[in-house]
Amino acid sequence: MKCRFIFFVLLTTLLTSCSNDASSKKFNVLWIIIDDQSPWHSVYGNKLVSTPNIDKLASEGVLFKRAYSESPVCSPSRSAIITGSHAIRLGTHDHRSSRTPDNQIFLPENFKTVPELFREAGYETYNSGKDDYNFFYKKSDLYSIMDTDVENEYSKYGKGGQGTGDWSDIKSNKPFFGQIKVSGGKDIGDQLSEFLVKSGYPAVKPSEVTVPPQYPDIPEMRYNISMHMNSLMQTDIEVGKVIDRLEKENLRDKTIIFLFSDHGSDLPRSKEFCYSEGLHVPLIISVPGNTKSVKSGTIREDLVSLIDVTGTSLALTNQNIPNSMDTKNVFDENYKRQFVFSALDRSANVIDRVRSVMGDRYHYIRNYKLDRPLFNYGHREMMAIDYPDSKYGYFAKIRSMYESGLLNKIQAAPFGDRAPEELYDLQNDPNETINLALDGDHRNELLVMRNALDGWIEDTGDRGAFKRSLESLREVVQRTPPHWLKSPEFKNIQD
Repeated sequence: MKCRFIFFVLLTTLLTSCSNDASSKKFNVLWIIIDDQSPWHSVYGNKLVSTPNIDKLASEGVLFKRAYSESPVCSPSRSAIITGSHAIRLGTHDHRSSRTPDNQIFLPENFKTVPELFREAGYETYNSGKDDYNFFYKKSDLYSIMDTDVENEYSKYGKGGQGTGDWSDIKSNKPFFGQIKVSGGKDIGDQLSEFLVKSGYPAVKPSEVTVPPQYPDIPEMRYNISMHMNSLMQTDIEVGKVIDRLEKENLRDKTIIFLFSDHGSDLPRSKEFCYSEGLHVPLIISVPGNTKSVKSGTIREDLVSLIDVTGTSLALTNQNIPNSMDTKNVFDENYKRQFVFSALDRSANVIDRVRSVMGDRYHYIRNYKLDRPLFNYGHREMMAIDYPDSKYGYFAKIRSMYESGLLNKIQAAPFGDRAPEELYDLQNDPNETINLALDGDHRNELLVMRNALDGWIEDTGDRGAFKRSLESLREVVQRTPPHWLKSPEFKNIQD
């Protein structure tokens, strides 16, 4: 009897030990980040493209159909994701800010970014893509695996450009948190079509695409839409290589994968604008094995904020989400976002202030700078003017058509006076061409979303409402051609 009891105790202890080892197993976390890409992949219903690797990843994980970015331009979006916090709360909302010693933005005292939290939890961290964060940081504080030569006087201000490091550089037995970049909507050109054909992918031809009503149906527009679709397939090839490598190195079943873009496409009214096409992004989360909350092949159609990548990464690795963050765990049984909020402020050489509220059916936009049109000679249009043969050349073509009276009312709207408020019915008007803000039949929807935005602004303290410092303006003047500085705030600012 005594022997049986001892055997039972030993067996129980062994099983408990094995159970604890399984529950304490730490998965790697890999963020695969795409530049400037809309969710037009075949798994999202686009029949013109073939993205088998991304489709397979979705079948092994969870596909989110309604994920929206914090901002329609990269550095505020990336700043929000890496901090899990709204950019307008932390003051990281102006594109490419905190790049000079005279204009530094600091996170709150004792605030930890995602890589720092992972390091404290026993992970190695690296970033082989771009940082692009709008606050002061030293790369070596965030990333344990990196080229020490990169940590120089410029890179600590966020000017280091491409990051360094790879999971193969890890010499310890620790799990990793990694960020890698794959090609996206910026990487277009005739050579892309040739590359796809050689890779066995069906390159999309300009004649095959449909031009949305907000754009003129001209060859240049068709070409750029087709190129954006082709960029999806280039992304698919690169994602496939990453996954193949994980599998060959026996890491696939030990790694949680997040695939997402920082914001929408590089088309004229997408990037740098708070319309759905600039905010709507692909998001796939693949977790090894099935759990109660994460089941392979699931499709989610609820509203999701891209900053929730942060909270979900922490939660899936059994870490607490700091109270200082705005992020949430998308797999929490109580997860729900009635609205997703987004913002645009200064984008490169153009100063603006726009706030967005995305709801289940309606999208509300508030414009604050009514003294300037929507298309206000931004970076891409100035590139088109200075370099007409660049990929942005069609921006100048569209403005020329406007000046010649060749655009219809919808296409010409971005060049004219701005409405203080915009409201769109995404169900009946997915391209957001009919502003319902002055339509009395939609007054109730307008009031609900207007009040929601007011609440968000009050909660965050909206740093975008503050007047910019002289140093922050000079920071832009120092790196921008003078004839690009058309926003009135730059008037009389000397370098």
